[in-house]
Amino acid sequence: MRPRAARRVRARWLWLIALALPACASSPPSRTETAAIRQIREGYLRYYPEGRYNDHIVRSEIVKGMSLYEVLASWGIPDERSVSTLRNRERWGYVLLDDNAVDWVRYEFVFVGNELVEWESSRNVASGDPVDALHPDSPPPLPAWARGVNQPSLRSP
Repeated sequence: MRPRAARRVRARWLWLIALALPACASSPPSRTETAAIRQIREGYLRYYPEGRYNDHIVRSEIVKGMSLYEVLASWGIPDERSVSTLRNRERWGYVLLDDNAVDWVRYEFVFVGNELVEWESSRNVASGDPVDALHPDSPPPLPAWARGVNQPSLRSP
């Protein structure tokens, strides 16, 4: 194969890979199931056994086009909720913690009418500073109500 033709083939493969990557990155978000979410989900599935998004709801996934009740059945009660009556918009916020409750991802779902039209996500990653770096030489001061008790020493004898 000539060098020019080889470059064209490589360029086409790179374009195909570049087009495929966003599809992998934009998979529907999902949330760990709790007893409360399970109860809401079971009620929804019992009332709407042929729902359009039931497969996603069972997997705790969110998809654009879902109704308020479908998102509620999938992820449960939001951590934050704001309603704008002027534009018939509603925003629901969910915060997902990692296993150690250090890093978190916040999802904000935007509804117009009763339909999920978009969402945004933001990630907070812990700085990774060791705990010793925060208080290198002395223990933190006690609050005023606890000063009558002997303050323990964190220094080794």
